[in-house]
Amino acid sequence: MRSKAEKYNSVSEYIRTALQEFSDIDTQQRIEMMTVLGKFYQDYNNRLSWTGSNLNQAVKRANELSIAGQLTGAYIRTVLLPVIQETNTLISEIKRQLLTITKTATKF
Repeated sequence: MRSKAEKYNSVSEYIRTALQEFSDIDTQQRIEMMTVLGKFYQDYNNRLSWTGSNLNQAVKRANELSIAGQLTGAYIRTVLLPVIQETNTLISEIKRQLLTITKTATKF
């Protein structure tokens, strides 16, 4: 902190300036936006990992069944299609949330 404070007359002046900037509405809004973005990335990173893993497993099994000549329409309808739809829904939700966050961020 002292190194940042060197351009000020004292550490006290540096702290007063920092508090004044924190009190600034724009600064508060930026901090809130960073918090929202951090939560967004944390939540969706976990969900994307889980969904991607499910999709990968279902497609891998479909490939194995196809190679063995055992891939059926029932597997595609009951296993593969629901996983693909779930993945598509999650991606659409992420895009919608990103648009909302972007619109809010660009108002600053």
